[in-house]
Amino acid sequence: MEVQRACFNEFPDQCVGCPEYSETRQDQATQLILLSGMGMMYPPPYGEKVVKECKLYHKRKVEYLR
Repeated sequence: MEVQRACFNEFPDQCVGCPEYSETRQDQATQLILLSGMGMMYPPPYGEKVVKECKLYHKRKVEYLR
């Protein structure tokens, strides 16, 4: 039986030191070019995004940087 623990940190501002917290930066323009094969004919609506995630408490937030 798994014991559920409560997290009282304000996500994601107070989670930076937690070992279960991660941030990944993804460039959407590069992904779209590779998927579409069309080059830069159609510019993407946004450039980069940062995915902030806590695996232990199943929290996730996506921030678009443009």
